[in-house]
Amino acid sequence: MGTGAEKGWLLPVFIVLAVLCLIFTWRRSDSPASVQAKPQVGSDEHVLVVPIQIDRDSYGLAMVDMVGQTLWVYGLSSTGPAHSRLKLIAARSWQYDKLLQQYNTAEPKPEQVKFMLESLGRQQELTPLKTVGPKK
Repeated sequence: MGTGAEKGWLLPVFIVLAVLCLIFTWRRSDSPASVQAKPQVGSDEHVLVVPIQIDRDSYGLAMVDMVGQTLWVYGLSSTGPAHSRLKLIAARSWQYDKLLQQYNTAEPKPEQVKFMLESLGRQQELTPLKTVGPKK
């Protein structure tokens, strides 16, 4: 049998190997908090499905229809009856929103925006263009 001095190198080697194993194991396992949300293209290839965090402890899905120019937000629940675990929280068309230059979070609603833009278009058709020239 060897003396304690001859086996003194075993403990540091064991500690280094254990630390290396922990580091490699930690890098391979993805914790749920570190997983990045990646948009998924739907089966008809114009709907994006994006996992989102709604509140501190609630999650859901945002679905974006690029062709129909609409957005839906669903909340997901792990409790309650099965028929109520998926809940539509909001749906909106941005067809007319993208024509705005300024907007606030209250009114106007999309229908009001459409009406305003149509009214503005009619007013511009009725107003003759003014030419700007040098002053005399």
